[in-house]
Amino acid sequence: MNINYFKNIRILDGGMGQELLRRGLKPKGTLWSANALIDENYHKLVIDTHCDFIKSGAEVIVTTTFATRRMRLKENGVENQFKIFFHISSKRMYKIRYNK
Repeated sequence: MNINYFKNIRILDGGMGQELLRRGLKPKGTLWSANALIDENYHKLVIDTHCDFIKSGAEVIVTTTFATRRMRLKENGVENQFKIFFHISSKRMYKIRYNK
């Protein structure tokens, strides 16, 4: 990794949760965009949204894990899926990054 990468201003992707909602994501409880990690019907939506951010100039993309705090997961009865959220999200970032 180039340690000087962030010495310059970099463009991050946009507000993923709001964009997913705008594109048709139906939130489940208070999971917001994390619902897209659980529900396979939304996986392509997440990938397409990240790719559109990249096409628009984003140089840094972040995972879709804002709502996956343990307390939020517990409120929604899916606390046992904590590791799964991060596994799915990191796998998706790899797929987007390397077009696989």
